[in-house]
Amino acid sequence: MRHGGRAMDERRRLSSAMGADAAGAVCLAEAGMDVAMLAPVGSSRTAAADAIAESGRRSMTVFADLDDFASVESALARVRASFGTPSVLLTVIGPGSYRGPGGLLDQDWKEVVERPLRRAFLAGRASIDSLIKNGWGRVIAVLDVDRSGRAQPHEDAVLRAGLEGLVRTLALELSPFGITSNLITSDRSGSAREWAGARYGSRVADLVGFLVSDEASAVSGRSIPLNDDGSQPEASDGPSSGRRCGGELNKQVAVVMTI
Repeated sequence: MRHGGRAMDERRRLSSAMGADAAGAVCLAEAGMDVAMLAPVGSSRTAAADAIAESGRRSMTVFADLDDFASVESALARVRASFGTPSVLLTVIGPGSYRGPGGLLDQDWKEVVERPLRRAFLAGRASIDSLIKNGWGRVIAVLDVDRSGRAQPHEDAVLRAGLEGLVRTLALELSPFGITSNLITSDRSGSAREWAGARYGSRVADLVGFLVSDEASAVSGRSIPLNDDGSQPEASDGPSSGRRCGGELNKQVAVVMTI
């Protein structure tokens, strides 16, 4: 299936509205991958599952205690039993709830910084053996934007720095096995918040499509900011322009985790 048809455009429109996790998941499905959504216990089945099914790929939602390594490991074992060994881990970290400068209390720190960093680390740790076994893989983290417009550009700085350190460490450790690790963020100026609702999910999907391609095999350990000055059309010249999530990743498996 070519990726310029009306059905694909409609899925991309819907995935953009659902957010970066759904947009990235749909992109991976369009690249030929079966996609397992890893979600916290108590959450509902993700909206991305229906869009993935429409692409013709298999989808499943697995629930786990994302703060517990054994639970994450068990969830990934269920993915392997159903779909096979994952070769792509896409982790989407949502924005936290901030109190402004000087207002980050102990509990806020745990929720905004400590918990998402730990969850991203545990998911990466639980996935490493599978990625190495495949001899090829991609670890991609996305620091999602605050769609409310209330957060200030500095407020995700600590979490951003921690995630940058994590992806760089994974890049160094996994590069001998043909595995890359990268972080996608909104631009540091905060202007991305003005276009998040209309275009952010779609641009995340384009960049995910690029990072899983062979052309990105030398791109690793990077923090890649998405930015927009308001003058570019939705699918204009970015690193993945023209790819639109196409690829030859049939029989590959991706895990998409939302934190």
